[in-house]
Amino acid sequence: MKKIFSKYIIAAGLFAILASGCEKQLEIQPQQSIDASTALESRDALEAVITGLYARLKNARMYGRDFITHPEALADNGFATNKSGRLLPEANNTQPISTTGANHFTVTPWQSFYAGINQINLALEALPTLEFNPAITPAERDRWEGQLYFLRGLMFFDMVKVYAYIPGAVVAAQDKGGVPVVLTGISTAEAALAFKPTRDPITVVYAQIIDDLTKAEAKLLSTASVNLANKAAAQGLLARVSLYKKDYTAARSWADKCIATAGSKMTTTSNYVTNWRVATHNETLFQVAFLTNGENIGVNESLQTSFTTLVTPGNQAVTGGFGDLVPTLSLLTDLGITLNGGMTVANFGLNHTIASRSTDVRNLLYEPGTAGRGPIKVECTKYIGKNGFINLDNVPVFRIAEAYLIRAEAQATPGSPVFNLGEALADMQFLKTRRYTDYAGSAQQAADNAMTGPQLYEEILRQRRIELAYEGHRFFDLKRLGRDLVKSPHYNTVAFTDTRILPPIPQADVDGNPNLKQNAGY
Repeated sequence: MKKIFSKYIIAAGLFAILASGCEKQLEIQPQQSIDASTALESRDALEAVITGLYARLKNARMYGRDFITHPEALADNGFATNKSGRLLPEANNTQPISTTGANHFTVTPWQSFYAGINQINLALEALPTLEFNPAITPAERDRWEGQLYFLRGLMFFDMVKVYAYIPGAVVAAQDKGGVPVVLTGISTAEAALAFKPTRDPITVVYAQIIDDLTKAEAKLLSTASVNLANKAAAQGLLARVSLYKKDYTAARSWADKCIATAGSKMTTTSNYVTNWRVATHNETLFQVAFLTNGENIGVNESLQTSFTTLVTPGNQAVTGGFGDLVPTLSLLTDLGITLNGGMTVANFGLNHTIASRSTDVRNLLYEPGTAGRGPIKVECTKYIGKNGFINLDNVPVFRIAEAYLIRAEAQATPGSPVFNLGEALADMQFLKTRRYTDYAGSAQQAADNAMTGPQLYEEILRQRRIELAYEGHRFFDLKRLGRDLVKSPHYNTVAFTDTRILPPIPQADVDGNPNLKQNAGY
């Protein structure tokens, strides 16, 4: 048994070189490995492996920064201020460098997630034969397997939405497939170097994601911490994945289940802002938790420094980060914020002060920063060092508000098998009554009631933009809808057919694997 488990530890770092075709030093971070002599031979050891898988999500190239910043910068939500030079290429949609993937999503998610998936595969293969004292209970086995399936489904989903097109929104002439679906563990260097996977069709990847998350949902408890995989989170993610693949019947069904499991977690106009000022937002169903200052991404690349110069809300006297990415004019307009001097490009380049706000409480999370890094801009303060240290924030991956938006969109999409404008309107208005202080009985509500089907559909998408702004969704939402990135007046429009919509597959992997097709344009 020790021999098998020793192979598990060897394999923890092997997958990063699966297709590179060359041997190199394997570097495994301490929190992502355990001593081979005790690997998986105790409950604590198995828990350490699973903890290491969650730790992979914290990397700055994943949920530590890029998975949140880049979807805003690449799309129409973010303007790069050039206060540090960071996020400028992303905001300008500069052609990525094929060998590194810089200026878009980098090589790290591909390499780290495949290493993580290999760990998951090996753990799932080992679990049926594990023998602990006292014996493993069915509840323990379900908890471990549920987390492993959830994390594998999440990793496959994050990779395929980044490196490939999304079902129903594919440029056929440029489609090179999804990502390799690898479900068998690799435990030797020889096997890793010999393994030359192909990119599975996009539909096959999504089918595997659904399969993994469905297995996870059946095994996970609704009482688990939001820092860990849990039933409501699996249901919410299944709803999102189903929406991406345009299975609107499943999207509505999983959103129904998610809402029922989560219960009354929706915030209201009176506590919306305060929930963004505590470590764990009440609406959060799953988050990437940054619990100690040792996990701090730091002053250069944390979400706090990326989005704001403020150390604390409302205090312009103290400068902290750089505020590298700030809301565009179109996002400010959707948020209901008007700048003094007008909503023009010329005025946008000057110091920002706010002339007026609508009754949408979500815009209270956007305020003028400091002058310490350059011209004052209206900045997002969703991440403001809420875990006891500057630059240390938990990162919500799924909030209950999204479940209502998914259900509304699934029922408002033209041609949907579950098309129901009345129910779609009800979900949107459920959200709006909790976001606009004067919505009930207002002219806005009356206008919403009078909307045509296409108008309601677009308003639901607009509400999704506002609700999930600066949480890592906008680029992928436009991508799944097959829409151009209209970035005027700040930047040029990027057509959906432009090859820059997809980043490159890591070039070293392509060079070492003749079966792995590079994305078009690289």
